[in-house]
Amino acid sequence: MKVNILNVCTPGVVEQQEMRLALARLPKAPTFVTDYEISRGISTLEGGKSAKYIRLRREFKSDSPLETIQYSLSSDAENTIETLVFRGRDVKDLLALSIEDKLSTSVSKPSTVIQTDTPASRFRVERSGKTTLALARCEGVDQSQYAPIFAQASAVFADYRRLLKLRTMLANDIAWLNSSTTPNGRGVSKKPPANPGPQSTPQ
Repeated sequence: MKVNILNVCTPGVVEQQEMRLALARLPKAPTFVTDYEISRGISTLEGGKSAKYIRLRREFKSDSPLETIQYSLSSDAENTIETLVFRGRDVKDLLALSIEDKLSTSVSKPSTVIQTDTPASRFRVERSGKTTLALARCEGVDQSQYAPIFAQASAVFADYRRLLKLRTMLANDIAWLNSSTTPNGRGVSKKPPANPGPQSTPQ
């Protein structure tokens, strides 16, 4: 069995060039089909902790080299993570390309994150029959030569936040993500009703 270990902190010159090309090929003015899918839920993490998430999935029109795009925003007690995943129509060219950013939940609530163009912290390209390309921010490592790739990935993420109209499409779901949660996963409103009706007498 062959195991490939990815060098996500300091990829070589060839890998850098391929990453830049993959980002450059993404459509600047994409067109989507009318249908879309929004989902949300709670997932269990290691150690019994849980994270709330929301997702938006859209399909590109048939003349695009890409098939689908999915945006996800997840938040737990420690981290809030945004991920954008593109999937290619022809797997020979591209399986998937993902861009991710990660922030501390204590300083950035989901409602703040979706309103801000947070710089990318991780980038990955999966290709059929070829080695996966990946780049991630690493502490204690001089990554100055990778600044253009991080900037390019961050710009793509910023553009698609607007192209997907995330701030309006996911407004209600962001409110749910910010709310406290009961064990069954339903949001709990802490605001009392504005005009409560007359109370009934218990039978």
